[in-house]
Amino acid sequence: MLFKYKRKGINKVKEKEQGKTDKNFDGEITTENISNLIKHSADIIFRDFYIKGKKPFRVTIVFIDGLVDTKEMDAFILKPLTREIDFSQCNALDVLYRLENNILFHGIQITRTELGQCINDIMSGSVALVFDEIKRAITFNIGEFEKRSITEPTEENVLKGPKDAFIESLRVNTSTVRRRVKTHSLVIEEMVIGEQSLTEVAIVYLDGVTNRHIIKEVKKRLSAIKVDAVASSGVIEEEIIDNKYSLFPQVLTTERPDKFCANILEGRIGIIIDGFPNTFIAPAALNEFLQGPNDYSQNFITSSALRFMRYVLMLVTLFLPGFYISVTSFHQEMIPTELALFIMAAKEGVPFPSFVEVIFMLIAFEVLLEAGLRLPKNISQAVAIVGALVVGQAAVEARLVSPAVVVIISITAISSFTMPDQDFSNALRIWRFFIAILTSVVGLYGLSVGGLLLLIHFAKMESFGIPYLAPLIAAEGKQLQDTLVRFPFSFMYKRPIDLKTSNKKRRS
Repeated sequence: MLFKYKRKGINKVKEKEQGKTDKNFDGEITTENISNLIKHSADIIFRDFYIKGKKPFRVTIVFIDGLVDTKEMDAFILKPLTREIDFSQCNALDVLYRLENNILFHGIQITRTELGQCINDIMSGSVALVFDEIKRAITFNIGEFEKRSITEPTEENVLKGPKDAFIESLRVNTSTVRRRVKTHSLVIEEMVIGEQSLTEVAIVYLDGVTNRHIIKEVKKRLSAIKVDAVASSGVIEEEIIDNKYSLFPQVLTTERPDKFCANILEGRIGIIIDGFPNTFIAPAALNEFLQGPNDYSQNFITSSALRFMRYVLMLVTLFLPGFYISVTSFHQEMIPTELALFIMAAKEGVPFPSFVEVIFMLIAFEVLLEAGLRLPKNISQAVAIVGALVVGQAAVEARLVSPAVVVIISITAISSFTMPDQDFSNALRIWRFFIAILTSVVGLYGLSVGGLLLLIHFAKMESFGIPYLAPLIAAEGKQLQDTLVRFPFSFMYKRPIDLKTSNKKRRS
């Protein structure tokens, strides 16, 4: 057999064909057509060889260097074709038929008759055998690329529970889910999003459990996404949520496979995006964002106390700055006499009203938090601690703020850190400013208006047809075993009512 090596295409392209783009997939599967579309890339390798059958005919192997396991390609494709298989009595159709019947002993191979499908397979890391004579190709999925190993979660720490986390490889992530949920009812459907990036997205659900209407709606919204590239997971999140102008998250984000699988078993739908370690779970209600990763690995009494505390701290981080502004500026009669005298003594010499003090400290806290996120990890904690101490102490000594305001903002900040979901915590921080501004205008009336507007906003929101305040609203209070507190597992024998699952029982 005669071999020839080529990296940038086998046939020279005419000038009029140089303007072709990846979207122009019209034409037959030939080496020339493939070369015209992707010849400009130095990492795409074309390799020709001639098979001596009834008459010699050319076969071209096309692959991307760096995305393909070349050792496996040599062992399972090139070596059998050149040394082990006798094609002396075969023509091109006979060779194709024998390859289609797995004489190369490779588990994942597809015969392609459309040019676009063949190009997409090559771009995804497959090896293509192109038969110019019969205008067809066989692609073998032997892709291999560098990926990081499975490590502990970095954003969702847990004391008792699995220590693995999702990574950037879609197939590794789906296999991790399969390892935990071994039932045949687990369905993983895939689609491609992004006209240029061609990002694979997996939809994971439990057949016979998950509501079919929710599955259909998730597929519909994902299919409607028309973007060039999925540069971040937020591209998909923003396109599938119901209310794009809400600060609060409407899908649950997690990097923990155990949390992901637990929600799938409850009847929710998981979304895994190739190239991102964070996965989405839908639909998601307010209650989901206040559940910590340790809630189901500790005693139910301990978990209930901690969860109830999170609800209280959510109210603290939202309303405490506004409450301080209102009682010190408008409703001093509400403060006990001794405490009022202490606050007045602490404010002596401070030229700014309480509203300005609180807003200044809230902004200073946000600046320090942002600086800590942008700095390298080995110095970010030191800078945050030193910055907080120096800024707080210097502000008090310079009489820019009173000590009471520093204490109030410290309690507010620490309360916000107890929120399990970072997106939800960020939304609370922005609403905190809004409520503080309202209270600076009309006092406790502004605090009431801010809380009422937030409650109305929650009541109007939905996630894939599920009320955001479910199960407090959708279930009419009938299923509260896993809301403000967590009951023992023996009490939670039914799946959430608001999900309207096909199989409503967790236990047989």
